[in-house]
This record gives sequence, structure tokens and C-alpha cells, in this order.
Amino acid sequence: MNPAQPVIDMLEKIEAAINKLQDFINKTLNLVPGFLGWIVDKVRDGWNSLVAKIEEFWDWFTDKLSYVGDPIALSNAASSWKVDIGGKVGNLARDIDDSDILVDDRWQGAGADQYRQAIPPQRDAMLSIKTDFANNIATGLESLRTAIVVFWGAVLAAIIGISVAFAVATGEAVTVFGLPLAPPTALGGLAVGLGAIGVAALNLQNVASGAKSSFETAAGGVQTWPTFVTA
Repeated sequence: MNPAQPVIDMLEKIEAAINKLQDFINKTLNLVPGFLGWIVDKVRDGWNSLVAKIEEFWDWFTDKLSYVGDPIALSNAASSWKVDIGGKVGNLARDIDDSDILVDDRWQGAGADQYRQAIPPQRDAMLSIKTDFANNIATGLESLRTAIVVFWGAVLAAIIGISVAFAVATGEAVTVFGLPLAPPTALGGLAVGLGAIGVAALNLQNVASGAKSSFETAAGGVQTWPTFVTA
């Protein structure tokens, strides 16, 4: 699954919309009478500003589409950490019960008493593998998965908004007196879209930073070890 594929498809439509707007502007400019030269000047200035913003728009996507993320892989990995590791360890911890071990009916005396006292810490250590290690990693992976999906969804919504702005601008470019409005309309749509994309990128960055913290916490390993292990 490529979460950016709808965005890639829309980018092709944006490119076509830009070319269409340019064609309409050029055709209508040929209809502008000489005494309305101010329209030509205004359109030229507006178009130059629009071209600069278009370049900024394409530049943003230069490297973004080469590392789009894989939500399905992240989801599967999170589930594996949660179920195959955390779940199994949690089940084993529940199985460690004072009444289930052989020391209850086959081993008596001071040694048996000491071992019974060591059972709860061992159970806590196993639960720590689940809570401090596996769950932290799974949580980080799940948050990244969600953030990637939300990010590309926000980018897609922004591009759709840009597409609408170009469609409106193209409609304005059909008439001589509507022509000066076309570049600013498209420029405004691009500015709003880039702003929305920037907010989406910032949100993804913040989530990635939080996931990194979860992974670093998990890298500390089990936090609860029996004293006879650490002594």
C-alpha cells in the first residue's frame, strides 16, 4: 500500500490544471485591446508571482515522495510486538502463581520459603517486559502509522483545494476583465494549500518525535528486575 498514491494522482491533475490555466490566459491576452494595456501588465505581474509559488510547491515534493511510509507494515509490526511478545509474556506472568509451582508440594523448608518470596518479583519482571518494552514499541509504531495516514490525507485535501482554486482561476481567465483575477486566485489557493501541508508536516514531525521517545524508553529494556538478579 502506497499512502501517497492518491496524492501522486492529484499532482498529475494539478500539473494539467496549471497548463490549462496558462493556455486560457494566453488565449485571452490575445483578445485584450491596446487601450487596456494595464490588464496585460497586471496579468504579467500576477503570473510571475504565481510561477514562483508553483516552483515552491513542486520543490516541496522533490524528496517527500521517496519515503512515504508503510502504514500496513507498521500496523503489522505493532500487532506482532503487542501480541507475539507482550501478549505471550503477559500470559506467562499470569501462569506464575504460587499455587502452581512444584515447590508447593515437593519442596519444604527454608530454601522453599525463600524461593516462594522470589516468585512475585519474577512475575513483575515478566510483566515489565510487556509494559516497559513490548507495549512501548507497539505504541510508537501505531502512532507513526496513524500519523502517516493523517499526513497524506491532509496533503491530499490541500491539493484538492489547490485544484479547485485553479479551476476557478481558469474560469476567470475566460474573459478580458476577469483575466487579472486569475493569477491571484490561483496564487491564493496555492498559498493556503502550502500552509495546510506545512501544518500536516509539523504534526507528523511531532508524532515521530513522540514515537522516538517511546522507542528510547523501550531501549532501556525491562525496568523491574528481581533484586537477586541486580544485586
